Amino acid sequence: MVKKFRDFLGEDISANGFSLKARDAHQAAENINYIFIKRSSWFSSPKPMHIGELREKYKRLVPDMEVHFPGVVDKIFHPHIITKLG
Repeated sequence: MVKKFRDFLGEDISANGFSLKARDAHQAAENINYIFIKRSSWFSSPKPMHIGELREKYKRLVPDMEVHFPGVVDKIFHPHIITKLG
């Protein structure tokens, strides 16, 4: 289940000098949730996924992000940031 937008307000979502604003963090969390839901089947919980595989699926989901902001997806998938998005 994705956190609500207001849950990201005032929360520090950053690592290694890169930070996400509340709106960007909420959108990233929604996209990651979509990837997991798409992978799961009816009446079962989402299966675990390696962070590298998740990153590649995320890049395919939002290909323009890499075009307009090169390297930002890799920064989003820093372990400290990913744990705060969930």
